[in-house]
Amino acid sequence: MRNRGRRRFNSAQDSSIPRTPNGPRPPQGARHGGARPPRREAHGEIIFGVEPIRELIGASAAAIQTLYVKSGAYERFGGEIEAVRAAGGRVVKAEDADLARMAGSEGRHQGIIAAIREYAYAPLEELLEQKPDPLLIVDGVTDPRNLGAIMRSAECAGARGLVLARDRTTGVTPAAVKASAGAWVHLKIARCGNVAQTLEALKAEGYWIVALAPNGDTSLYELDASRRLAIVLGAEDRGVREIVKSHADFVVSIPMRGRVASLNVSVAAAVALFELARRREQQ
Repeated sequence: MRNRGRRRFNSAQDSSIPRTPNGPRPPQGARHGGARPPRREAHGEIIFGVEPIRELIGASAAAIQTLYVKSGAYERFGGEIEAVRAAGGRVVKAEDADLARMAGSEGRHQGIIAAIREYAYAPLEELLEQKPDPLLIVDGVTDPRNLGAIMRSAECAGARGLVLARDRTTGVTPAAVKASAGAWVHLKIARCGNVAQTLEALKAEGYWIVALAPNGDTSLYELDASRRLAIVLGAEDRGVREIVKSHADFVVSIPMRGRVASLNVSVAAAVALFELARRREQQ
């Protein structure tokens, strides 16, 4: 066990924390119409394909700002159109060539594309008021599909909160939303600036910090699951940064049985979360 510092949380440490409710931003002046779709929504924030869009609508129709539907397919997508309009989004009729241009040369739009709203992160202090346990800290994960898989594993294992580093870490993008299979809407997600300072603030809130690393000196199966835990996940290639490890109470490894030294970060997160859930159910 490492030395535990104590530091109270100060929201001024991270000016990037928005003061808006968690989840998609509310509709702003949505209109229904037949305007020609742009080549690409700002920042490329689109999801295409029938099943991904249906999953998104089922989880949170309000996340969709504009639904582009192929001309002649309105009847086929009547339910999706009605749901998006009811949630305040707009629906635009588009030609196949327009949809193909938006989806890109390798995309199969299947006659429907959704432009989603920018995700509104929860203030960190608001997340901590709920005392989620375990709490995941994601620092350095750059592949949004990995983040989506982490969100999916977290929700399935009963976790309710994530903190994403602002720097060198992907955010809640359409690719992450798609990979999460709807799990993102059930999680409260905040962002932080200085991860090391955030970990010290979490200690002041009663959390014990666990850095998940292949070379950890504590086995996951020996970790005290009765504590309130914050689990740090590092980058896909380098893992948890050394400066972050220095602020951890435990550096924890998952024992390997084969010849490969480590797991993908999203798989490691799933193993750790479900092991904690299993042991807590037995206590």
